[in-house]
Amino acid sequence: MKLLDELLQSGYSIFDAIDLLVEDNHPELRSTLLELQHDADSRVRMYAAVHLARQFHDVRALQGLHEALFDTNQALRKEAAENIWEIGDTDSTSLIRALHVERGVVREAIVDALHLIGWIPQDVSAEVAFRIATRNWRDIVLVGSSAVPHLTDILNDPDGNVRRGAAWALGEIGDQSAIPPLILLLEDTSGDMFGIGERVCDAAEAALLKIGTPEALRAVEEWRANL
Repeated sequence: MKLLDELLQSGYSIFDAIDLLVEDNHPELRSTLLELQHDADSRVRMYAAVHLARQFHDVRALQGLHEALFDTNQALRKEAAENIWEIGDTDSTSLIRALHVERGVVREAIVDALHLIGWIPQDVSAEVAFRIATRNWRDIVLVGSSAVPHLTDILNDPDGNVRRGAAWALGEIGDQSAIPPLILLLEDTSGDMFGIGERVCDAAEAALLKIGTPEALRAVEEWRANL
């Protein structure tokens, strides 16, 4: 952000400096807007995200756009929604790919974008990723064993609600390949992301009991003995 720093030192406000880079279509524009996605000031993050989306349809603008959806400024909310729609319409493949790896607010922003464009999953992988993001565990269970690899991948999600939901779904599906990761989850004594609610390990216990193989039952018995 060398040029941006120079503009700020020359007396430009951060917003005027961004506008100048946009107006000139400067070679540093995209990289500068990306860096500003991590600025401490939410107003800067949202302003940069809107320009990043408008100029480049870049999926990395989604977190800032999602933040802008809840701003008090109605015009900003409207523009954020329109840009999320544009990103989804232009590059839905990238959005779907990002669903598999993103967490928290970014994943929520991607779901918002897909909802806005009326997206319909075209394969099992995309459907499961979308159902996970929307916490629709019952529909994931209907997918069956094809969902198991995706569910085991999110057993380390930072949100305890997600880990619990995934454990429940694995138990309902009953695929024995889920037993080893569920056994590891017995060590997870946290609640939800705020530290309250049913513990993750309790959900893992229930899932193992539901699967009910000798290996699963033995793991639960040993876990209970060490409580």
